[in-house]
Amino acid sequence: MKSKCRTSLANPCRLKAGFFALGGLTAIFFAGELLAQSAPDEVDVHQLHLPRTYLRYLPPMLDGARLMAADEHCAQFLAGDLNIDQSTLSHPVFRYQCRDPDGMTYRWHVDGDSLEVIDETRPGGRVSFAELSAEYEREREQARQRAAERQAKIDALQRERQEVAEQLEAERLAREQLEAERQEQARRGRLWQTCTAQLAAQTADMIAREWLTVAQPEPEVDEGRVRFNIDFNARNLTGTELKYRAYCDAIDQGETVTIEIHPRALVSSSADSMSSQAASTGTLSSQSSSH
Repeated sequence: MKSKCRTSLANPCRLKAGFFALGGLTAIFFAGELLAQSAPDEVDVHQLHLPRTYLRYLPPMLDGARLMAADEHCAQFLAGDLNIDQSTLSHPVFRYQCRDPDGMTYRWHVDGDSLEVIDETRPGGRVSFAELSAEYEREREQARQRAAERQAKIDALQRERQEVAEQLEAERLAREQLEAERQEQARRGRLWQTCTAQLAAQTADMIAREWLTVAQPEPEVDEGRVRFNIDFNARNLTGTELKYRAYCDAIDQGETVTIEIHPRALVSSSADSMSSQAASTGTLSSQSSSH
């Protein structure tokens, strides 16, 4: 014959609970609809185990389970039961088990009255969940600071390496530039020797030849072309002085030269004419712009 149970505050049937003996001491408590609906998703009331004689402590046990499940170290709440060895009917001690983010399980013993974690390593042997949370926040902040310091050191090292790399690259480019300039100066020296030698051969039959440009002058350089201007004098058969300017050109980075010889008076006249034309063009341009 089935027994009937009426709900009342004094009657645990109000919670619609069923008990199954575990080792003669504990029972699995299946919570009623009210507790099941009020419990958060992190804690299933079916995970909590209490002996029959401690059923009145289910609400604080559920509160403690929720606190532990809310702890950031608890990735998954596993179970809660009573620590029989440390509990009395007037002062229970709950034992909870969680799995951390790394998959490792750990347990906390929680005072049933104060809902403080029992930790013999601390002064007073207790620590509250709030204090633990504050400690975790301090540890996180310290970890963030250490990470920031490490990152700052890494960034500084990377900047230093980048600066060294840029300095080495700049030095390499400078060496290449100096070497290119050295090679170009050496090429110009060879071109000058070639120019003077060929010009001397071309003018060998001139009378009273006199070199006015003796030392290597600074050449005219334009888009790879190198031109040396060489002035010299000579005399014709009647003894009249002749004034010449020779143009010695090397093109496209090569070392083959071409030589042109012109009277200096014609060269000067052409240069003066070009200057006058430029000045006239500038005047006309200026006048046009003024209108």
